[in-house]
Amino acid sequence: MSTTRAERDQGVPPTSRHRRLRWGARVAASALFLGIALGCGDLMGGASPEAAVGEARVLIEQGDFDGAATSFAKLRQEHPESVDVAVGHSYMQVLAGDLSGADATLASVEAAATPEQLQQIKLRRALVALREQELDRIKMHGMASGLPEGKLLAAEVHLVDLEREEGAAILDELVSVDGAVGATARRYKEMLEGDAALADLAEVTALWALGVRQSACEAAEDLVKQLPGDFEGKDEMLLLWASRSVTSGQPAVARSLLDEITFPPTGQEWRLRATQAMIALAEGETEVAMALLDSLSEAAKTGDVPADGVADARATACLLTDDPAVRKRLVGDQSESAAAARCLLDAGDTATARNAAPPGKLKMYLERL
Repeated sequence: MSTTRAERDQGVPPTSRHRRLRWGARVAASALFLGIALGCGDLMGGASPEAAVGEARVLIEQGDFDGAATSFAKLRQEHPESVDVAVGHSYMQVLAGDLSGADATLASVEAAATPEQLQQIKLRRALVALREQELDRIKMHGMASGLPEGKLLAAEVHLVDLEREEGAAILDELVSVDGAVGATARRYKEMLEGDAALADLAEVTALWALGVRQSACEAAEDLVKQLPGDFEGKDEMLLLWASRSVTSGQPAVARSLLDEITFPPTGQEWRLRATQAMIALAEGETEVAMALLDSLSEAAKTGDVPADGVADARATACLLTDDPAVRKRLVGDQSESAAAARCLLDAGDTATARNAAPPGKLKMYLERL
């Protein structure tokens, strides 16, 4: 598997600019960890260093991630037994790419945690393991959390390990859960109870969800093509996996899947054209890609295609090129788009990235640069 940007960043000397780029990339990449790290009042603000933890949290809210990291590191030395401090410090370690350190920090306070806190700690450790693609630890900590999100991760690992019955048993517990977890569990169950190709595709989908994306796309290519011609939703499935493939460094797989589409799914013609553009960009045909995307942008002005969808497609295409000039052309005059802002930041255009970012932590972070 190719080296990820996060892995490469760990070897970069901590100069000011490099550190800023690392923080900026990880603000968005840690959305789920952020949601549980800062959204649980019982874990952030209830221990003895309450005021100091609160001040460090304010720094995060203001986008001062360097300052927050320094504050939490100091608090960690002063209050090594505090669950609140450990959670905050581990979050900053995740943002900095120190995944093994984050896991060790969380593990160190398990004995001091209440049962409710321990559930959240286990879920965080599962998320850290997900970043590291350590499947056994994802499964172990996910199940130990007892939480629906953790159990879903564990079920996905069982599917990837070809332990279909074990995975299905966990999914049975989750199908009645409200929200995204329940909906995902139901989709997995539908696939597992379908024909052989669809059941195998459930395992490949789990592989994708766990971050092993290139391998998942390679495996999905034949499986999706093998679905019966009269299978309802086959064209949607082909388009979905084509989109996933091109953004996972597999443009040839994406093109192969698009070639199998008989008719673009109703209302999704624009998405097919956007995927074709991304394939062209990934294969070095920049002008072909830009022509396709520009035509979609023009259509969006008249409401013929969804403007938000086209904007997201252009921002996603930024992942497929390292050319700063092309990235700026892709983003164009988009406003209030986190994806566009990250694209521009990576292209070295901090000022324009600041203007493109929507209100929130990323914009506040950029305003400090």
